[in-house]
Amino acid sequence: MSRLIALASCVSVLLLTGCSNDADAICDRRKECFDSDLDTGKCSEKIGAWEDEKESEQDDRRARTAECSECIADRTCAEVISSCIDDCFGIP
Repeated sequence: MSRLIALASCVSVLLLTGCSNDADAICDRRKECFDSDLDTGKCSEKIGAWEDEKESEQDDRRARTAECSECIADRTCAEVISSCIDDCFGIP
């Protein structure tokens, strides 16, 4: 069910702006808020590798990445710091 919701959300975003994954959204926000020199491609690859690292934890790690991405969407940098630390903590 959650995959269907994620797919529907991605299709909606694609129709409006083009679809990027959760790791890309996290890395883009990190670059915007914390490190203007961040290589977002490497950042996204690192998150993807972390998600896939342990097969037994893949679903949990992907869900955590999605929750972080959802939390940071449409928030200012200050709001990200104050509101999303729990959702995003531990994601490389």
